[in-house]
Amino acid sequence: MTVKVQKWGNSLGVRLSKAVAKAANLDQGSRVDVVVEDGMVVLKPVDVPSLEELLKQVKKGGRPSLQEWGEPVGNEVW
Repeated sequence: MTVKVQKWGNSLGVRLSKAVAKAANLDQGSRVDVVVEDGMVVLKPVDVPSLEELLKQVKKGGRPSLQEWGEPVGNEVW
């Protein structure tokens, strides 16, 4: 498949067809790492960990304790 490189602001961009995106398991908002290998531009999907996965990495004692802020003073929703 041949696509055209186009100007996008001060950068250049290409569009991926739906079929290519699906075959690469990419959706809108997917993160990719862009690298040049042997003169070729290569997009590599980046696994972005979920909040749950990140929290599993927090060491014991690494989370701050909860703070009591007292009763609402104005129109706060608690």
